[in-house]
Amino acid sequence: MTIKDMEFTLKTYGVEPEDIETLVSHYKKAHASLSQLDEMLEEMGYARIFTDEIFGWMDDDEDEYDDSFSYSEKNHHRPQWVD
Repeated sequence: MTIKDMEFTLKTYGVEPEDIETLVSHYKKAHASLSQLDEMLEEMGYARIFTDEIFGWMDDDEDEYDDSFSYSEKNHHRPQWVD
Protein backbone atom coordinates (compact mmCIF):
# COMPACT_ATOMS: atom_id res chain seq x y z
CA MET A 1 0.00 0.00 0.00
CA THR A 2 1.41 3.35 -0.97
CA ILE A 3 1.27 6.39 1.28
CA LYS A 4 -1.20 8.08 -1.08
CA ASP A 5 -3.46 5.02 -0.84
CA MET A 6 -3.16 5.11 2.93
CA GLU A 7 -4.01 8.82 3.07
CA PHE A 8 -7.00 8.31 0.77
CA THR A 9 -8.29 5.42 2.89
CA LEU A 10 -7.92 7.41 6.10
CA LYS A 11 -9.71 10.42 4.58
CA THR A 12 -12.48 8.17 3.31
CA TYR A 13 -13.09 6.81 6.80
CA GLY A 14 -13.27 10.32 8.28
CA VAL A 15 -9.96 10.48 10.11
CA GLU A 16 -9.01 14.06 11.02
CA PRO A 17 -6.14 15.61 8.97
CA GLU A 18 -3.95 16.05 12.07
CA ASP A 19 -4.36 12.37 12.94
CA ILE A 20 -3.59 11.39 9.35
CA GLU A 21 -0.32 13.33 9.54
CA THR A 22 0.56 11.60 12.82
CA LEU A 23 -0.16 8.13 11.41
CA VAL A 24 1.70 8.71 8.14
CA SER A 25 4.76 10.17 9.89
CA HIS A 26 4.83 7.20 12.30
CA TYR A 27 4.48 4.82 9.36
CA LYS A 28 7.43 6.48 7.58
CA LYS A 29 9.71 6.69 10.64
CA ALA A 30 9.05 3.33 12.27
CA HIS A 31 8.08 1.32 9.18
CA ALA A 32 4.97 0.33 11.12
CA SER A 33 2.71 -2.47 9.97
CA LEU A 34 -0.94 -1.94 9.16
CA SER A 35 -1.99 -3.70 12.36
CA GLN A 36 0.14 -1.25 14.37
CA LEU A 37 -1.57 1.64 12.59
CA ASP A 38 -4.93 0.11 13.46
CA GLU A 39 -3.89 -0.05 17.11
CA MET A 40 -2.96 3.64 16.93
CA LEU A 41 -6.33 4.41 15.34
CA GLU A 42 -8.11 2.62 18.18
CA GLU A 43 -6.10 4.60 20.74
CA MET A 44 -7.15 7.81 18.94
CA GLY A 45 -10.79 6.76 19.17
CA TYR A 46 -11.33 5.47 15.62
CA ALA A 47 -12.32 2.01 14.44
CA ARG A 48 -9.87 -0.37 12.77
CA ILE A 49 -9.50 0.35 9.06
CA PHE A 50 -6.65 -1.70 7.62
CA THR A 51 -7.07 -5.10 9.31
CA ASP A 52 -10.56 -6.41 9.89
CA GLU A 53 -11.63 -9.99 10.47
CA ILE A 54 -15.20 -9.34 9.33
CA PHE A 55 -14.18 -8.54 5.77
CA GLY A 56 -11.52 -11.25 5.54
CA TRP A 57 -8.47 -9.03 5.55
CA MET A 58 -5.19 -10.45 6.79
CA ASP A 59 -4.90 -10.70 10.55
CA ASP A 60 -1.40 -10.92 12.04
CA ASP A 61 -2.53 -13.40 14.72
CA GLU A 62 -3.76 -15.80 12.07
CA ASP A 63 -1.60 -16.75 9.12
CA GLU A 64 -4.45 -17.25 6.71
CA TYR A 65 -7.38 -15.34 5.31
CA ASP A 66 -10.91 -15.64 6.57
CA ASP A 67 -12.80 -17.56 3.90
CA SER A 68 -16.25 -16.97 5.40
CA PHE A 69 -16.64 -13.73 3.43
CA SER A 70 -17.08 -14.23 -0.29
CA TYR A 71 -18.19 -12.20 -3.26
CA SER A 72 -21.21 -13.04 -5.35
CA GLU A 73 -21.14 -13.32 -9.10
CA LYS A 74 -21.77 -10.24 -11.17
CA ASN A 75 -25.38 -9.88 -12.22
CA HIS A 76 -26.17 -9.46 -15.89
CA HIS A 77 -27.50 -6.00 -16.72
CA ARG A 78 -29.56 -6.99 -19.74
CA PRO A 79 -32.76 -8.94 -19.22
CA GLN A 80 -32.70 -12.50 -20.45
CA TRP A 81 -35.77 -14.01 -22.05
CA VAL A 82 -36.70 -17.47 -20.87
CA ASP A 83 -39.14 -19.65 -22.84
